[in-house]
Formats: sequence, C-alpha cells, structure tokens
Amino acid sequence: MKLKKEVSSADFLNRVDQCEGNIFYKTDEGDQLNLKSQLSKYLFLVAVNAPSSASLGEGEILFSDSDYKLLKEYLDA
Repeated sequence: MKLKKEVSSADFLNRVDQCEGNIFYKTDEGDQLNLKSQLSKYLFLVAVNAPSSASLGEGEILFSDSDYKLLKEYLDA
C-alpha cells in the first residue's frame, strides 16, 4: 500500500515502532528498508526528504495484517 502524501514521516515512524511485525518501505527501485531498523529509518528519512526525491507516497509499505489497524490512518486506500 502507498502512504498518504500529507503524512508526517516522524509520526509515521513513531507508529511503526508500535507495530508487532516488521514494516518495510519498498522503493520504486525495488529496495526494501526494514523500518524497525534505526539505519533503515535514517535512510527512509533521507530518501523522502531529499530535494530531488519523490514524495512519501511514491514507495510502497509492506506489513502484516495484524499491524493494519495501527497503520491505516497513514495509508492511501
């Protein structure tokens, strides 16, 4: 699923920390960042805040069904 365009990346990452399973951000190039990893969170923030990058909604969020309720307000249905 895609992230909503108006999502605060800091708020989203705080919510990811509350999830039980791993949450992945899949880039357009096919890379997958495990957002439970501090290094991946840093790379995610750099990627989405770079002037030449696309908006947050360009990548895809991969997660388990059990974490949907925690993330649904950040996802574009």
